[in-house]
Amino acid sequence: MIRTIAALALVQAALAAQTTGPDTTTKNVQLTVVEVVPPINSQVGHAVQVHKPSSANPVQHGPEAFEAFFASLDVRSRGINDVQSDLSMRGSTFDQVHVMVDGVPYTDPQTGHHSMNLPVPIEAVASAVVLPSGGSYRFGPFAFAGVVELQTIDPRSSRGYASASAGEFGYQRAAAGVPLVRKEKLASRLDVGYTAADGAFENTDFATWIAYLQVRRELEVGVLDLKLGYSAKMFGAQGFYSFQYPEQFEHVRGITAAATYRLHGLTARVFARQHHDRFELFRENANYYVPFGPGRWIHAIDSTVTPAWYTGANVHRNRSLGGEITYRTEVKRWILTGGTDARFDEIHSNALGLLLDSPLDGTWGSYTRSDARRNAGAFASAQTSLWKTRIQADLRANLNDRYGVDWLPHLGLDRNFKLGDSRALKAFASTNRSFRLPTFTDLYYSVGGAQGSATLRPEYAWNTEFGSSLTISGTHLIQRVGATAYERRGTNLIDWIYRSVDGNQVLQADNVTAVSIRGLEFEVGGHLAGTWFARAQFASHTASDVNGQSIYALDYLARRVQLTWNSALRRSNAPAPLQFGLVAIGQDRAGSYVLPDGSTTAYTPFATVDLRASYRLGDLLLYADGMNLLNSKAMDRGTIPLPGRWLKLGLRLEWE
Repeated sequence: MIRTIAALALVQAALAAQTTGPDTTTKNVQLTVVEVVPPINSQVGHAVQVHKPSSANPVQHGPEAFEAFFASLDVRSRGINDVQSDLSMRGSTFDQVHVMVDGVPYTDPQTGHHSMNLPVPIEAVASAVVLPSGGSYRFGPFAFAGVVELQTIDPRSSRGYASASAGEFGYQRAAAGVPLVRKEKLASRLDVGYTAADGAFENTDFATWIAYLQVRRELEVGVLDLKLGYSAKMFGAQGFYSFQYPEQFEHVRGITAAATYRLHGLTARVFARQHHDRFELFRENANYYVPFGPGRWIHAIDSTVTPAWYTGANVHRNRSLGGEITYRTEVKRWILTGGTDARFDEIHSNALGLLLDSPLDGTWGSYTRSDARRNAGAFASAQTSLWKTRIQADLRANLNDRYGVDWLPHLGLDRNFKLGDSRALKAFASTNRSFRLPTFTDLYYSVGGAQGSATLRPEYAWNTEFGSSLTISGTHLIQRVGATAYERRGTNLIDWIYRSVDGNQVLQADNVTAVSIRGLEFEVGGHLAGTWFARAQFASHTASDVNGQSIYALDYLARRVQLTWNSALRRSNAPAPLQFGLVAIGQDRAGSYVLPDGSTTAYTPFATVDLRASYRLGDLLLYADGMNLLNSKAMDRGTIPLPGRWLKLGLRLEWE
């Protein structure tokens, strides 16, 4: 850990020493800029939510920030500390949320379980943005319920940091970020991170590695941005995907590269992503299962032999290639945007896809199956102001080589009202149509009692929301109040259903006829010995008859209350070195889950409290985190308990 941080510091020093002449500046370089408004931030009629991470919060990983600071998001973890987390939005499934980093798609075509395998430490995140209530009209088939984007530190920034922490259950974490080059027309930075722990329960140990490299080059005409991200995770997956065979293990590894060119209102981007996944239904380890003849394994402790149908780990390699071109211009009172995008997804596997004529050697085994698909779209958007009301209309024509053409419209409105010198009211409303393609897992998965369906069709929804927010300037107990009502009317929804087949419980993928999710979100915040926000969400559904036990479409967050507070203690009219950050969450989930004996039981409500106490010594921050201080029995996924109280100590050095 110390060597990692020291090596980064040496790299920075060496690169700085090599620059000469007018480019030998580190802090006062004035770099020109070609700015384009991020499309997720500029959508009219939506309750777009933005959070900028703070070192005062008890947060060390991205999923923790999403859970604490966004009313619309539900983070369902099988393993905390960013081991595996699924994002749901306003009652959606984890496959229905589109994930991006700096405008580059990370949504995985194999399964949404991999969409949060992101290469960015939380310290490198400048802001996290959530676009709820659908986004297919602009971002295509993955944005069924909405979009989440992480926007990272600008490579031109002089900011650097080094973090280290340790805690119970063998927890250890290190992260560092440094600017590598800062010249007049060239800038780059590198952010890296490592986390590992023995786990709070049996077979929940893990280790993760991430790295994110950015290069920005100002050309004679325009600006070129290059991004390269790497992530790897190895973790014991106790009961993650099957309670019948709980001692599972997974190893995933991904690399993503992207190049973006900007010139005035023109943006052109290409990207490539490769993701490897090795899943062992029976963990191959000296303390778990060891080889026992051809294609068989035996448990090292209780001598249980794997079933005859199990022939070894599932191995997958999926590749995504894509690009988009957009142009944005202003004509009198109109803001016009148009563009086109295309994406190619391919998987090679020994479990998912159609049979190959001959096996193909892979990194972690041979691939015997494969599939691929192509998707493209053209979209147009127009924004204007009429009678003091902003209006946005969009239309996307989407073409898929398997499912044909779809039309995806959007209409959004918002208006600002000034209520005196210190108060402003914003009212908004929008409606749009969205859709999602089946993942390769939906289509082909067949192991451990689960069965995909190659005949699945895309799912569709009409998303509607309306609401208002009141902002009061100054320092008051209450400075912001907001409320949003929403509805998603889904048809042909893709779900996994437990059914009884010949006396056995079988999990099958199927298209559910119709499910509608309706809900309310409230937010109030202000100043009380610091900054505080309280958020609440309430949701319900109506559904057509489902033949069996749904595990996704009817399993959602029905009620949740969030409270966040950061202190603002002062000493001698200056911020005091001692500060506190608090996150408290109570939740009640709809739906039920199947127990190993075949019976069903409802989810139990629970509440968690996380607290950080920090002390600043100049550029050095010392902190102690208490996660789940109440030691609550928490469960996001049926039969998979989450850890109780977990204490951590850490330090962070920051510099400019």
